[in-house]
Amino acid sequence: MHDRAGVTLVELLLFIAIMGIMASALIPFLFSVTESRQRQDAIALVEQNGAQVLQEIIRTVQSAERIIDPPLGGTGFILALQTDSGATNPTIIARSSGAIIMVQGRSRRVLSSELVGVTHFAVDNTSTAEDRQSVAVSLDMRRMIRLSQPLVYSSHFDTVINLYPDDTPIGDACGCLAPFCDPATKIYIWQTCVNGVCVPVTDFLCGVEG
Repeated sequence: MHDRAGVTLVELLLFIAIMGIMASALIPFLFSVTESRQRQDAIALVEQNGAQVLQEIIRTVQSAERIIDPPLGGTGFILALQTDSGATNPTIIARSSGAIIMVQGRSRRVLSSELVGVTHFAVDNTSTAEDRQSVAVSLDMRRMIRLSQPLVYSSHFDTVINLYPDDTPIGDACGCLAPFCDPATKIYIWQTCVNGVCVPVTDFLCGVEG
């Protein structure tokens, strides 16, 4: 019968000590890699979403017939556009509850991702004439990165958009009222044409960022 080599208590304690040293060196490295990946994911999310929102606004503005609000030379926090379709006229874009919202007629849609917060949205009517219209749009987005020490990544986006010229605008066939801010309630109000009748729609706080 042969004797088997066993593990002594000293060897076991030495093994545990070595594993503890390796773990104490490896765990911070793994945390660092994870945090770095989370930072990169947050940056990509904000940058991609900002670019996508701007592209959607650019496409919408370029296909519009004219800028209703802000007035020529004016600045505001709501962009109102006249379009050539009753279903999408007017088109309103604004910030509400930390998101960019587009309302076309009576249809409401969120443009920005729920994973990012929109902290700023402003519009300048930079048109040089009624038949040469343009608008400057700026917005800020942010994402909280939940790390051992929380970090916020923010980014600013802006662009100037020229409307495509339209010599024969056909929107607002019903002759509905132009969008306006109700001074009593501070709510933005407009009308949209439904079966030949102007139907009132309300949304957004006006005069301040939503």
